[in-house]
Amino acid sequence: MTRSIRRLAPETASRIAAGEVVERPLSALKELLENALDAGARSIEVRVERSLDHAFSVADDGHGIAAAELELALERHCTSKLESLDDLDRLASLGFRGEALPSIAAVSRLALASRPAGERAGATISAEGGTVVARASAARAPGTTVEVRDLFFNTPARRKFMGSPAGELRAALRLLEAYALAFPEVTLRLLVDGKERLHWPAAAAAAGMAARRERAAALWTARHAGQLIEARGEREGVVVEALLGLPEHARATREGQVFLVNRRWVQSPLLGAALRQAYGNLIPPGRFPSATLWLTVPAARLDVNVHPTKREVRFADDERVFSLVASACAKPLSGLQPPFTVVPGGAAADRTAYPAWADRVNERPPDQTYLGLDLPPPPAGSAPAAAAPAAAEPELWQLHRTYILAPVRGGLVIVDQHAAHERILYEEALQRLEGERGTAQQLLFPALVDLTNDQFELLLELGPDLRQLGWDLSLLGPPTVVIQGIPSGFRHERPGQLLQDVLDGMNEGTGRAAPEDLAHRLASSWACHAATRAGDPLTQEEMRALVDRLFATSRPHGDPHGRTTFVRLELDELHRRFGRT
Repeated sequence: MTRSIRRLAPETASRIAAGEVVERPLSALKELLENALDAGARSIEVRVERSLDHAFSVADDGHGIAAAELELALERHCTSKLESLDDLDRLASLGFRGEALPSIAAVSRLALASRPAGERAGATISAEGGTVVARASAARAPGTTVEVRDLFFNTPARRKFMGSPAGELRAALRLLEAYALAFPEVTLRLLVDGKERLHWPAAAAAAGMAARRERAAALWTARHAGQLIEARGEREGVVVEALLGLPEHARATREGQVFLVNRRWVQSPLLGAALRQAYGNLIPPGRFPSATLWLTVPAARLDVNVHPTKREVRFADDERVFSLVASACAKPLSGLQPPFTVVPGGAAADRTAYPAWADRVNERPPDQTYLGLDLPPPPAGSAPAAAAPAAAEPELWQLHRTYILAPVRGGLVIVDQHAAHERILYEEALQRLEGERGTAQQLLFPALVDLTNDQFELLLELGPDLRQLGWDLSLLGPPTVVIQGIPSGFRHERPGQLLQDVLDGMNEGTGRAAPEDLAHRLASSWACHAATRAGDPLTQEEMRALVDRLFATSRPHGDPHGRTTFVRLELDELHRRFGRT
C-alpha cells in the first residue's frame, strides 16, 4: 500500500524523540542525576514513591535555574551546556546528548522548582506531556528539585515493555553506586516510600585515590575496600586509575565492573577486554574481574554522543587506550599467583555389565525439536537392564575433565558433566521451591560476604526462596550477609562467591514475574552456578552418581538452557569408520 509522506504533529514528534533518551524509568533518573552533578551539586537526594515509574524526585544544592528560564528549560534545543557546534567536540560536562528535561516532560507529569544562589526566592513550573500547566513562586534553599510522576502515562505501549519495579530500583542503586564512585565529594541519599535506603556522606579526604577508597568503603564495607589493589598509568594525556578486585572477587557476570570516563559512567567492551587481559590466568575462563576504572581523556579525543542515552563513548585511538589500561592494571597484579589444582589419580577394576539407566539413552525427548537429537531405538530383542546378569558396572572415563564416557549396549554415551549436573540441580531446586524445604549443611565457620547494594536488594526479595533451597543466611547490615549454611550435598570452598553468582544469574523483572517464572529463574541460576564445572576432576563414584541421577530426571536429554547433556555413538558407526562393515 502506497502512503504519502507527511509531517508529524509536534506532540507526536516530541514523544518519539523523548523515547530515544528516556527508554525506561532508570533513563530519566540518570539524566536528572547527571544534570544535578553538572550543576555543581555537593548534596543530592533521590526520593522514590512506590516505584520509579510512579513517582520520583531529584533534589540538589547546585547553582539553580533563574525563574525567567524555567520554562525555557522545558523547551527542546535549549541548554546551558553548549554555545556553538564546536562545543560538541570538547564536551567537559556529563551532557550533552541532553534535552533531558523536555524529553522527560514529554512523557510524564513533571514539576521543576529552583532557586539560584543569588536570588531571594525560587520559582516552580509544572508540565503534563510537555505542556506547561502552572507557574508559581516557591520557597526553597538554593538548588533545583525535579519531580517526575506517572512516567509514560501518555505512551501506554511503552509501559508494557518496562521491567519490574523491584528490578528497576536495583538498577537505580547500581547507577547511584557508579556516580558515588565518580564523585566521592558529593553526598548521596536515597529514600524509598519515606524510608532511607542509603546515605553516603561526602568523603573526608580532599580528592584522589584516598577519597575513592573512602567512598568504596562506604559502598562495600571497609574490609572489602581494604583488599582492593591500586593501579595507575598515564600516556599522551590519557590517565587511568583503578581499584582492582582480587581474583577471588571475580564474578559470573560483568556487573562488578564500573567504568568512569571523565567521570561519566559508561559501558565499554574495549575497557572490559583490556581489564580481562590484565588479569590473564589469575581468573578462570567464564568469570569476570571486579574493578572500578577512572579514565581521564582529553575532551577533544572522546566522542560521548555515540548513543542517545550516553552510555557508550568512542575513543579517538582505541588501541592506545586498550594498551594503557591493560598494562597499567597488569603491573600491580603481576605479584599475584594463579591457583593450581592437584588432580587425584587412581585405577578401578574391570567392569562387565551395564547400569540400569543404559536403556534410557535410547528414549526420545518429549519434544523432538528441543535438542534436535536423533537417538535410535534399542535393537530389537535387546534385554532390559533388569534382565542383565548380576555383575559390576562398566568402567567410566573422564575425558579432558569435561566429558564422561560410558559404554552401553551397542555403543558409547558421552555425557557433558556440567550440563548434566545442571539438569539434575534444576529439577531438584524446583522440587524444593514447590515442596519440602531443603536442608542446610552448616559451615564450620560462618562466611561473611559483602554484596553490592543491588545484590542486597535482590537478596531481600528472594530471601524466602533461598531458605527453601537450603540456604541459612542472616543479615549483618547492608550490604553484608552472614552465610551460616549452604544447601546440603555441596562442597563449595567459597560460599560467598556462590551466593553472589546465583544473585547475578537472576534476570531483571522478578518483581512482576509469576511465581512459577521466578522459581524457574532461581532454579536455573542455582543449577548453573552450583553445578560441576568443565575442568573439575571426578572420581568413579562421582561420575557414576552423576550419570545415574541424570537419567532419573524427567528430561535427561538437555539442561535448563536447551543444551545437549549427552550424545550416543553407535557401535555400528564405529565399525564403519574402522572398516569393519
